[in-house]
Amino acid sequence: MKQDNLGNRIEELAIEYGKVVTHTGTELEQNSVNFFQKWFKHLEKIAKLPIETKISPVKNDHLNRSVCYALLQGKSKDTVVLIGHSDTVDVEDFGKIKDIAYEPEKIKEGFKNGQVDVLDKVKKDLTDEWLFGRGICDMKAGGAIEMALFEKYVQDKDFPGSVLLVAVCDEENLSAGMRHLSYILDDLNKRYGLNYKLIIDGEPHERIDKNTMIIYDGSIGKIMPICLTRGKLTHVGQVYQGLNPISLLSEIVSLTDLNQDFIETRGNTTSPAPTWLYQKDRKYVYDVSLPITSGGYMSVLPLTKTPKEIMEKLKEISVEAFENVIKRTDKSFKKYLQASGEEGKIEYPTKVFIFEELVREIKNENKVDIEKILKDTEDKLTKMVNDGEISIPEAVFRLMEELLSNYSYRGPVVLWGICPPYYPSVNNLDLKNYKEMQELVEKMKDFTKENLDLKLDVQNYFTGICDLSYAMLTLDDEELSYVKDNFLMWNTYPINLDLIRKYSMPVFNIGPWGKDLHKYTERVSRSDLKSNTPKLMDFVIKEILK
Repeated sequence: MKQDNLGNRIEELAIEYGKVVTHTGTELEQNSVNFFQKWFKHLEKIAKLPIETKISPVKNDHLNRSVCYALLQGKSKDTVVLIGHSDTVDVEDFGKIKDIAYEPEKIKEGFKNGQVDVLDKVKKDLTDEWLFGRGICDMKAGGAIEMALFEKYVQDKDFPGSVLLVAVCDEENLSAGMRHLSYILDDLNKRYGLNYKLIIDGEPHERIDKNTMIIYDGSIGKIMPICLTRGKLTHVGQVYQGLNPISLLSEIVSLTDLNQDFIETRGNTTSPAPTWLYQKDRKYVYDVSLPITSGGYMSVLPLTKTPKEIMEKLKEISVEAFENVIKRTDKSFKKYLQASGEEGKIEYPTKVFIFEELVREIKNENKVDIEKILKDTEDKLTKMVNDGEISIPEAVFRLMEELLSNYSYRGPVVLWGICPPYYPSVNNLDLKNYKEMQELVEKMKDFTKENLDLKLDVQNYFTGICDLSYAMLTLDDEELSYVKDNFLMWNTYPINLDLIRKYSMPVFNIGPWGKDLHKYTERVSRSDLKSNTPKLMDFVIKEILK
């Protein structure tokens, strides 16, 4: 297929694919199935190589979504995996023109005619160079590039290796599709003996310099530590006879929010400091007593730190926070007693646990079957989550409260766990063949300069959080067990870490230049869509498979 024909085919697929309404986190995501079934029939007509196409239902998905994939098998079992997400954000921000949100030319005319306000920098892009529309940039353009290349390869009887193209659901939400991919990789490996060499994501990139293309050879991680503090109940008129769990949690938040100890730099990427996303007492009605518990969760975006390292650091800080609150409360109590000339002291043992530590503590008490209690509780909570009655974090809080209620000690406690979602940090430097990947990067830079007349900037981590996090896992057995023991509500966020680790492979994000992702002015560069990105992606695939 000539490059001009390839470029036109890419644009044709991007527009057609872009018109499929697949709002994330809704049943509309299943609309992609009809699109891919039609495309699969087209593949069967043009294929000169063995292919397998399938609509694979995501395991235990409450929205009954699917992952669509096509496999072509060339001269070897060495396989490149091409991934792209089929879901998009919704169109509510388009306002009165949301009915044409999927029509690139109509949107452009609407912007030109002033149907909605757009910034001057957007007006400058109302040219043939830019293609507008919901999802056209993020990321159906990247998906179209992968599909058109797949069509090209499947017609080549002498194609050197194998290619697996996968359209995953739910990337914009909880990555259910990408988590399901591990089962697909396992199944295909068992049936065909595929040797997975590389995974390429086609997510778009944004540029500072229009002449500098950006790719990524890793993706930042995300872990969501969740904290439940229990105080000691009392009437507010006798406040010193109790302890406020809000004070405990607030002190923890104060010592951890934007804490510089969590900032990491690796290569050309620096991770941001952690921050809290939610903090609230667990009191549902008004009365004049202190709340019993308070809960919150935070976001930590690591580059190299493992979940165990992060959680142990949070535990260490929580011990300090616990002691600070007791000292401050005792100081206030002594001031209160001065008027009467009395003396007194407030003291509590410092009780800070990571979830599995408290499970073991309760087991040692040998009074209840805590594992059965937790399993039954999790099953009930999972149904409530799937029925839309509660959120996943709320389910985690309730599971933690159930654990605490079975602990014979009734005083103040700080309890930590890991709440879904969990995105491992990934980078090619963490794999044994990283030197091979570094050599490939240098070849990519040369190719881009000589063939595209562009510079290539390789960023070590995609910092927007993406599906590539589930392409590799380099935790050792101890670290893996730690995650399994302290990651709560697995039923609502099934993730097979063992399979991800088994099929760990290098990663690249190679996508077209886009602007204003998730905004109503979302757009993609036609030059990148039709020429630059497919040429570079094609080069990388063939370098890996040669």
